[in-house]
Amino acid sequence: SLKKILRKSYAINFCIAFFYILSIESAFAQSKFFNQYSQELTQIENFLNNIKNLTCRFIQNSNGNIVEGKFYLSRNKESAGKMRIEYLADPKVLIVVNGAILSYQDIELDEVSRLSTNTTPASFLTRPNISFLAKDVEITNVVKNNNEIKVSVMKKNRKEAGEFSLIFKLDPFEFVKMEVKNDLEQIISIQLKNIDFQSKISDKLFTIKNNDNE
Repeated sequence: SLKKILRKSYAINFCIAFFYILSIESAFAQSKFFNQYSQELTQIENFLNNIKNLTCRFIQNSNGNIVEGKFYLSRNKESAGKMRIEYLADPKVLIVVNGAILSYQDIELDEVSRLSTNTTPASFLTRPNISFLAKDVEITNVVKNNNEIKVSVMKKNRKEAGEFSLIFKLDPFEFVKMEVKNDLEQIISIQLKNIDFQSKISDKLFTIKNNDNE
């Protein structure tokens, strides 16, 4: 149905957005915003690099279409990290990043697709060390008030991919929300809930097998 197609589209958009947004630790050094907000941006970089295990719920809103799910991230400083995104609404979709492979499973259709993370921004989030050294990202805006800071970025060589924003609560410092704005000015909002940094995550969550157990 059209509704299922739209939901699946939102799942793919979120997947790309989440992977891309959290790769924005890249090119702040050449931005006019870096000098003004260097302390805050460094804090964001350190926050992301210090994540070992992260589990949370998310609520995705696109033009009033609400989709909920669960997100898992496992990182270490010696090797590439792993990610798992579960959409709880129908059609249920599962996305897993493990090493150099991104797997996308449509649970309803029992179909699995795989691609290299080198072809997606996913590899940034799972890098052993996240830094601001890359030069392909432009900060388009930084908005800070007494309660939160919002950092918006755009990839210099892929501006058609849209603008991405990270939103952090300041006191206490907490990653609370992301926004994705495409070239049509449509906004996808992703709110993070009940973040858990303490619980260990089983490696089994980062594996998807086809029916043939390939």
